[in-house]
Amino acid sequence: MFSNIIKKVSSKFIIYGLPLFYFLVAVSFYLGTYDSAQIKITIVQIGGIALLCSWLIYKLESDLFYNIKKNLIVILPILLFLVSGIISYFHSPFQLASLNELLRRVIYCSLALIIIDCFADKKHLKRLVNFLIFATYIVCIYAVIQFLDTRFFPEPPAKGLDPFVWRWAFGNRLFSTFGNPNFFGDFLIVMSPIVLALFLKKKSFHLLFLWILITFSTIFSYSKGAWIGFGVGFIAFAFLFVGFILNMAKKKKIIVILLMAAITISVVTGGIFFQLKKRPDSSSFRVFTWLSCWEMINTHPVIGTGIGTFYLTYPSYRRPQIFFIEGLHNTESDHPENEYLEVFYDEGILGIGIFLLLLLTILTVGFKNLAYFKKNNLNMSAMSYLQLGFISAILAQLAHDSVCVSLRFVSSGVMLWMLIGAIVAVAINSLEREKEEYVVSVPILIKRIVQILILLVTAYFIYVFYGYFQADIIHLKAIQYSKAGNFTKAIELYTQVIEKNPSFIMARYFKANNFNDRWQNDDPNKAIDEYKSIWELAPNYVQSKFLVGVLYSKLVNYFNNQVNVLSKEKNEQALQEAMKKRELCFNQAIGYYNQYKMIDPIFPQTYYQLANLYIQSGHPDLAEKEYLEHINFPNKLQEKPHNFYKENWKERRMLEYAQTCIHLGNLEFIMNNLDNSENAFIESLKYAPNNAEGLKNLASIYIKKKDKENYGKVYNLLKQLYPEDEYVQQLKENI
Repeated sequence: MFSNIIKKVSSKFIIYGLPLFYFLVAVSFYLGTYDSAQIKITIVQIGGIALLCSWLIYKLESDLFYNIKKNLIVILPILLFLVSGIISYFHSPFQLASLNELLRRVIYCSLALIIIDCFADKKHLKRLVNFLIFATYIVCIYAVIQFLDTRFFPEPPAKGLDPFVWRWAFGNRLFSTFGNPNFFGDFLIVMSPIVLALFLKKKSFHLLFLWILITFSTIFSYSKGAWIGFGVGFIAFAFLFVGFILNMAKKKKIIVILLMAAITISVVTGGIFFQLKKRPDSSSFRVFTWLSCWEMINTHPVIGTGIGTFYLTYPSYRRPQIFFIEGLHNTESDHPENEYLEVFYDEGILGIGIFLLLLLTILTVGFKNLAYFKKNNLNMSAMSYLQLGFISAILAQLAHDSVCVSLRFVSSGVMLWMLIGAIVAVAINSLEREKEEYVVSVPILIKRIVQILILLVTAYFIYVFYGYFQADIIHLKAIQYSKAGNFTKAIELYTQVIEKNPSFIMARYFKANNFNDRWQNDDPNKAIDEYKSIWELAPNYVQSKFLVGVLYSKLVNYFNNQVNVLSKEKNEQALQEAMKKRELCFNQAIGYYNQYKMIDPIFPQTYYQLANLYIQSGHPDLAEKEYLEHINFPNKLQEKPHNFYKENWKERRMLEYAQTCIHLGNLEFIMNNLDNSENAFIESLKYAPNNAEGLKNLASIYIKKKDKENYGKVYNLLKQLYPEDEYVQQLKENI
């Protein structure tokens, strides 16, 4: 009796909870956290663990190994991919980061297994699809609201049709409830063929209307990857529909397929080409990232580096061109914009081999199932149409994920594993007639102990994952205090974040930065300790090496002031101690700046900080080398191995190089190298024509050189361009 109650409750939780789970992942967002998608992550973590717990308890009461044994040929690749992730975790050098990705792998594989086991029933599978359709309506209607808001209403901070604070976050690109156009696009290209298949089966207008909304939303997401996926999905749908569903002559099938393929390819290719002309950097960004990832793969090609570790090792391999393309230095790429490359990097040739075997197995099952429907005159059945939608959807998503990172994000990851499970579930439903009850004989006491342990482990993980969600809320508050200059409160909150989520590297980074900014009492040492804790998790995290260099530079100034005071006081012992500390900090600063230079060789502030240290220490020649190195570095990108893609990268940072030339000119001026100084200021004007600082410095040079002719030219230009400038007004017409 008690066993029946457990089976009934756990079974109901699965068959109703899983559709609700997918619905919530699609529609939910929460803007009170640092990451608006954190609510999706938490739903996947808590919901996925809860579903896995219920399924295991259910299996202990019923057919523990029956479905695995009967469908081993399709379940085995899923289990192998799970094992690959576990092995990858254990040899990962960054196990805390790898643990997050491993837990996600466990949840994903569990979802597929649960769908295969519990949703082969037509009624349960239709319920899951209906929940997804309802979710698609919601996200598409919100996308239309965003479209109207970005076209007919004023920009923020003015109010518009979209009531949420993230309105216009991606300009006029639609992102709906997903917080990112690419992830929104991934969801749409999965649902597009499923909805289209159901429309062709049911001929319901609401499904046609929904498909039109999906198409509209996909187009105006302006996601080139989504367009590729949509096109592949539509062409696959056309091939499969004509080949396996429609009953028509072979010649007519070929004509229809070729016509639909030609139209789709033309439209999608034209749209992608148009977008590439508008945003060419997105393609070059991917190419440079893929090249870096390939170099990373070659370091451990057989077994990989470790699941989920890409973003930790990538900074050491990132191509300098990425900084020119992004225009930023304090960001990181978490993924290589290609799922297959990332699996290859994570788990080596063994892992990517298993992943491809899994995909090949699922597609083979799907195609054979469609052939079975056709052969047995079941091609017009509801399940045949569903299988058509699922196979087209997975092909669309797999195409999309060759140019995007979406499978590493929960809103897209859960969809792939839903499709894997659903394709197999439809095939099982079409073949199975009677199910034999196969119960493993496990003693009741052991069974109950195991079930209690499962519940306890589940409760623990739910507690931990809810803590992650709380950490994201606290993290957002900490940032607000930090921006307001309340570093003490911010540090207190960041400490809470780290306690709740030890793998949240950004919180550690921000906490260290707040110590660095507050600079009270023992803050420098606290900051250094915090930065070191970051490097244990991520050795080259964002700009941490540069900021530690800044910290030691500040200490150099502090001890330099002490040296000056102690020199006057003639306290020899204290003076020697201060000088030793200054020298130590000087060397540390130089070391960390040079480490950061290797990671980010185009960041101008690194060169400026190094030059300042060398100037202070009486080595202007070394300072000169730093300025010249910064100016000349882009020339290296025209040489091997960087020259496969040639661009005048300096054109993207002209003002920076102009400023470096001015710094160099000022240094040469101080060193009384007037000709070199003049050339540097002239060079600055090539990068930033007629910039005031360069012209005024040139005027100073010509005054000192008594070069009346060139001074007159510069004087007239300054008077013309900057008549209100105080310095210009004080200049005399003649020297």
